[in-house]
Amino acid sequence: MLARNETIFKWALYAAAAFACLLIQWAVLQRFTIWGVIPFLYPAVAAVPATFEGPAAGSAFALGMGVVCDLILPGSDCFYTLVFPLAGLCAGLLSRSVLRSSMLCALVSTAAAFALTGFGGCLELWLHGQSAWQAGAYLTLREFCVTAPPALLLSPLFRAVYQRTHRDERAAEQRRFYGP
Repeated sequence: MLARNETIFKWALYAAAAFACLLIQWAVLQRFTIWGVIPFLYPAVAAVPATFEGPAAGSAFALGMGVVCDLILPGSDCFYTLVFPLAGLCAGLLSRSVLRSSMLCALVSTAAAFALTGFGGCLELWLHGQSAWQAGAYLTLREFCVTAPPALLLSPLFRAVYQRTHRDERAAEQRRFYGP
């Protein structure tokens, strides 16, 4: 278990890494249009840390990321605040039970985050009387395909934060497993 100041330091590092990703999204990726869509890192930034931190902490981080996205993206109306914690929960459960934390796990959790975001967007349109399931699924697929290559770079970034902040825990676990 991390001490209070170490926990604050850990989440400050995660927030700094997320801010760097948001800055790259804003300054660089928004300038490119591929297949009619702009690479959209936000769902990946919400999901990838959960592959390292687990379902509870990952959901909490994704909730914070959702709040930030709702504040900076126009017209989202708390959409990301509702969807991203589910993406974080799915990513955390995926890394704990099916895949270990790796680039493949990050890619699969990013795909799940995009699927949840796309489904949520289609559901919102459907609740307002507009049916856009096929167009929404196609848009989600294109966004994921365009975002997957830059999203793969998030795994090493957040892995570095995880390894930096969990160094003592990993050493204690190795001592318990292998002996002194």
